[in-house]
Amino acid sequence: MIKIFRLFTYLILLSLLTSCTHIFELDSDVQARQALFDLMEVQEKFYQDNNRYAGKLFEIEKYNFKYHTGIVYMEIEQADKDGYRAISLPAESTSARVFAFDSKQGGFYEMEDDEVSRYVLGALRQIREEKRKEELSDFTAWIMMAGMVFLGLRFISRYKNPENNSLLGAYLFCLFPLAWSIAVLGKMDKNIVFSSQISQLTWASLIVALASLILGGKWMISKKKEPPQPSLLSLMTCTLLIAFFGGGVMVYTLINYS
Repeated sequence: MIKIFRLFTYLILLSLLTSCTHIFELDSDVQARQALFDLMEVQEKFYQDNNRYAGKLFEIEKYNFKYHTGIVYMEIEQADKDGYRAISLPAESTSARVFAFDSKQGGFYEMEDDEVSRYVLGALRQIREEKRKEELSDFTAWIMMAGMVFLGLRFISRYKNPENNSLLGAYLFCLFPLAWSIAVLGKMDKNIVFSSQISQLTWASLIVALASLILGGKWMISKKKEPPQPSLLSLMTCTLLIAFFGGGVMVYTLINYS
């Protein structure tokens, strides 16, 4: 049982090292990427009819190609019978994300910073500064989470006893909704798309938070051979508070963003 707890802890730690950039996506970025995907489909139809790719957007109007021009900027930069290059990005980018399709570069890709600067220009410096602030905040939060994971491992090594398994399990379980709560509170706003991935992670976090509360309650009411150590009582209090906080954030997120 202890090995399972330890494996679960390691998985949480690994998940904390994964960037949330492509989970919490701005609506404008999602629309820009989807518009380019739609253009790619239309270009294939245009090629079948004309044996070349469209070089101007007005050439494909009859294919019912539409996107929100006030939100998305799109341009076909070059096109011939062998391939084409097109780009799309939010008209007022606040994330410095630019999407491109280039037949000579293997198809669809997202531009790196050195190429992005050609399109975002003056706003890029401010966007990068905002990104650095977000990264510092994320790094601080993940350092805190790493400390809590380490604390959990210490408790496991010190109190690995069958009658404490439910409490130790509850503590490890509550770390996942806590980590997701930090991510949600730091990233989520009305401009973020509540994608199916965010929805699934939120529901999963809510379920894990409830499981943590149940396990913590089970340990609290279970009969013990000896009075629990003060450190274990502190761990129980911390676990229940974290699980309650995580569950509350998940419920708030589902009510306000789903």
